Amino acid sequence: MVWEKIGETAGMVYGFIQKHGEATPTELIKHLKAPYDVLQMAIGWLAREDKIRIEKVKGTLRISLK
Repeated sequence: MVWEKIGETAGMVYGFIQKHGEATPTELIKHLKAPYDVLQMAIGWLAREDKIRIEKVKGTLRISLK
């Protein structure tokens, strides 16, 4: 069940960034209504699959598609 939720959230993160451009984790939590821990695991999932770029800009993480 947890894996399914993480995978589902990863898909939502990917779709959100694809549609709206780069985003911060805070923006993703707000718009996707995802729990913080699940969102972090979903971001890790996408990073491991080499689908996203994570950069720190002025102290804030920015997530974008590769």
